[in-house]
Amino acid sequence: MFVMSEIDRPLVLGIPEHCEKQTLLERMLQRVLPDQDSIRGNLQIRLPGGQSVLLGARSGQPATLSMNNWRAVTRILSRGPLGFAEGYMAGDWDTDSLQALLDFLGDNVASRPQKVRGSTWQRVIDVMKHRLNRNSKRGSRRNIAYHYDLGNDFYAKWLDSSMSYSAAIFESPDDTLEVAQRRKYDHLCQLADVEAGHEVLEIGCGWGGLLEALDDHGCSAKGISISREQVDYASQRLADRPSVSPVLQDYRDETGSYDRVLSIEMFEAVGMEYWDTFAANMSRLLAPGGVAGMQVITMAESGFDSYMRNPDFIQRYIFPGGMLPTVTHLTELMNRHEMKVSKVVRFGKDYARTLDMWRDQFNRQWEDIQQHGFDERFRRMWNYYLCYCITGFMQGITDVVQIRIEKS
Repeated sequence: MFVMSEIDRPLVLGIPEHCEKQTLLERMLQRVLPDQDSIRGNLQIRLPGGQSVLLGARSGQPATLSMNNWRAVTRILSRGPLGFAEGYMAGDWDTDSLQALLDFLGDNVASRPQKVRGSTWQRVIDVMKHRLNRNSKRGSRRNIAYHYDLGNDFYAKWLDSSMSYSAAIFESPDDTLEVAQRRKYDHLCQLADVEAGHEVLEIGCGWGGLLEALDDHGCSAKGISISREQVDYASQRLADRPSVSPVLQDYRDETGSYDRVLSIEMFEAVGMEYWDTFAANMSRLLAPGGVAGMQVITMAESGFDSYMRNPDFIQRYIFPGGMLPTVTHLTELMNRHEMKVSKVVRFGKDYARTLDMWRDQFNRQWEDIQQHGFDERFRRMWNYYLCYCITGFMQGITDVVQIRIEKS
């Protein structure tokens, strides 16, 4: 499986025999990677002692993994993919290109989740921790604050001027992120047949980008969010637009009736335990004949069972309490609550492009971001988050959809 350099005494896979950790690494690689002839691309592993191991094809630029110490191996054996991410955050390993490395692993390891789970007991602990992040009203406020209350100044450093923190829709290689984000809002309004004069509810209004677009469409709109930071920002932003209003409120407490209900990438934070609660409330809030439009990140049907059983890096460190549905879940969920999904528009590759722009801007602005108290571990975590998501969308592990939902 390996092509060796600078190693005098290779074993079958080319790792020296004198170190127990190296033997563990060899066994781990045998388990998680396909046979040599089936490996897509190539990977160069630099061991703590300075030796180098090459996996896969001899030609082409390899992805790289430079192990600074052997904790990188023990973390993976104990915690699987989550331990791999934690090793990067802790500085146990580095790489010349995090994106290239995660793409290699996505190509070669993502289809073999049963091989990379880590220890059974650790998985049980991780599942229990994830379940403690349940999205009751109190739990939702805590989970949302964990991510969104990092501060408006932080997000303003690397989001576009519209403060849109969701997938944009691109039509041209020359599109700016601002143009593509506004297209996303307009596309969702068009999908839901939003018209001037409509009463609209937005569930999860973020920093006010869609509310601003709804005002431009001539609607009267209320946006609700449980992030105080976001509502404060949106209130200032929309102060001269009296037809739209952001409110600090849980969706379960809303009592109005609306022609249209819209939501952009909020459903992912609802939690599987509350999916039916969300759909029941949306159905209740839609007037007879009303239409809803949602933008949702989805999981591939084939990968959902493993994803559900093994909380991932995003659920542990970025969005506690979150759970991605499949399109089938969304369709069946709406059917249970007197609604139907009548159209699905997919644009996962556009999300990868959006994330790539965010990552570039985040790193360009890092010196300024650092002044707000964020440390090197946070920088590594955020880069891992963005690159991890890019790999998911590029390889079809995840997708993003806009769906039209009609009330029966």
